[in-house]
Amino acid sequence: MENTEPRRKRPRQSLSHHTKRLKPSPNNPLGRSAAQRQALLHVDFRSNEPLQGPPNHRPEDFEQPRLRKCPFRLDTINWKSATKLGDGYDGCAWKVDFGDAGPFVLKVFWDTQPPQTYYAYFAPQRECQNAAILQMVEAVLEERPVPLRYNHPETHAQAMANMLAFSVPQEEAQQRQAVGSPRTVLSHSPPTRKCYGWLDFDGDLIKSMPYRTKPQPRKRDKPPHSMSPGNTYHAIVYEYIPEEDNEPALIKAQLQFFHLIGFSFTCSPRIENWKGGRLIDGSDVVYPGGAAWNAQYYGSPLVAAALLGSLEEWEADSNPRTT
Repeated sequence: MENTEPRRKRPRQSLSHHTKRLKPSPNNPLGRSAAQRQALLHVDFRSNEPLQGPPNHRPEDFEQPRLRKCPFRLDTINWKSATKLGDGYDGCAWKVDFGDAGPFVLKVFWDTQPPQTYYAYFAPQRECQNAAILQMVEAVLEERPVPLRYNHPETHAQAMANMLAFSVPQEEAQQRQAVGSPRTVLSHSPPTRKCYGWLDFDGDLIKSMPYRTKPQPRKRDKPPHSMSPGNTYHAIVYEYIPEEDNEPALIKAQLQFFHLIGFSFTCSPRIENWKGGRLIDGSDVVYPGGAAWNAQYYGSPLVAAALLGSLEEWEADSNPRTT
């Protein structure tokens, strides 16, 4: 007899649950003062340069990454054919076409200013910085392989050194590799979600949206979030990725890649933020210079365990047992 009763779900636990007993690391930048973190949250993260061609990748570009401006125009979106993909704590996302080009994902952030609390993060800043770093890393890897400073980075200094390896001129990198100990050499990056730059979203556009696509207030958030006409909001444009199964091997490859180039994860990785083995939530990771980079979640096996464990539960829930 066929039994289609779904497996009983185990309660999912965030990474913070598994790491709450870990002692603070002396290499953890969360040891910065509240004033230092507030200063980082106010660092400029956008460039007015249009996103055309490969980006510069000098040391100063990595130390203060700024995402270039999207060349698309918001007034070319037909909101009647747009699809609201959903909303979350950071913002609201739509599947849109810019004129005849598309589809793309337009993500508009609720917050227009950095938070005043030292432990919070500024979502548009984090996503723009992360996207800018990934664009530089991928641009360098299209030119040449990159020998990294550390094969198994663990500290913030080592994470930063590996990231800055992408800013080293080719001849200097070859000389370092020749005289040093054997190093991990990155020759390519796994597929990552493409970013097309930032935009300013005019809140007056909400007036022309069909009701089904309007951003609805999130009163349950703390603080509550909403968008309204008369305000200007930060926005970012991403590649649209259709629903695809997550292959564990692809997720592991991305986790290793993020670790080697210096990114830490946040305390609550969610498998729902991955599609086709690619991370689609740009706020789930933090580049080494970011205000919330955290040594506890840098290269931690608990990140992989949390994601892959959730993936197993997800697949089990989607495919009930048969006997």
